[in-house]
Amino acid sequence: MNKAKHQKGFTLIELLLVMVIMGILAVSAFSFIGAGVSIYSQGVERQEAVAQARFLITRLSKELRHATPNSLRLTCDNSTGGACSTQQCLEFTPFLSATHYTNYLPTTSPFNVTAVDFELNNLTEPQVGDWATVYPLNSADIYNENNDKRLQVSAFTNSTSSAIDQWQFSKAFAEESPSKRLYLLDEPVSFCIEGNSLYRYTNYDFNVNQLNAVGLQITSGVKRDLLGIYIANDLANTLFFTLDKLALQRNSVLNIHAQMVFNDTEVMNFNHEVHVPNVP
Repeated sequence: MNKAKHQKGFTLIELLLVMVIMGILAVSAFSFIGAGVSIYSQGVERQEAVAQARFLITRLSKELRHATPNSLRLTCDNSTGGACSTQQCLEFTPFLSATHYTNYLPTTSPFNVTAVDFELNNLTEPQVGDWATVYPLNSADIYNENNDKRLQVSAFTNSTSSAIDQWQFSKAFAEESPSKRLYLLDEPVSFCIEGNSLYRYTNYDFNVNQLNAVGLQITSGVKRDLLGIYIANDLANTLFFTLDKLALQRNSVLNIHAQMVFNDTEVMNFNHEVHVPNVP
């Protein structure tokens, strides 16, 4: 009679123990990997928020270097002047070039103004239809044409034999500039906080009353560019833009207070001051 062959193997309990141990190891491994991925993604988002804050501050500072004196103004989603809730806009008018006129401004027709040639400094020369301003003392002098501080160029003669050009306007400027400074204007520009985003608006005309973000969005032909996200300012309590009271004895100060949120709960504050010359 053949002896029974004894076969060795795993019992059911041993198999169950192995499966439990492998499950615990798998969960631990996935938890470790998940924690690493989470830390990495949080770090990436934090770096992105910081980079965006630096970009926004640098972009605003560079553009405001070319702001026409006293052209800065602020508005909210409440156009009647109340507290902001979800939107705030900064508007200013850049200047393309600046020069000095040589004689007193004419008060009777023809309204011709002689000024130093822009080509001496490789600056942009005016074209018929461009806007120019002399001695704007507040934002209304820039945006309200009836103040006669912003006039349209009706003709321009570039002298080839001297360093003096001739500008022609359809009426007289309201006031002389003590420094005889004449600015050639570009189109207005607006930076608007909308929720957690910052947008830049261009390609629109001068408006007596500043347009808020809603008004800019429905303006025909306006160009709207997204510049940043992660903005967490509660505008009812912490405005993104604040503008010091204008004074001709010192520079205007635009305060930028950017609160950047990342990883859903972390908030980082950035404060920056931009000094804009007020003396026109």
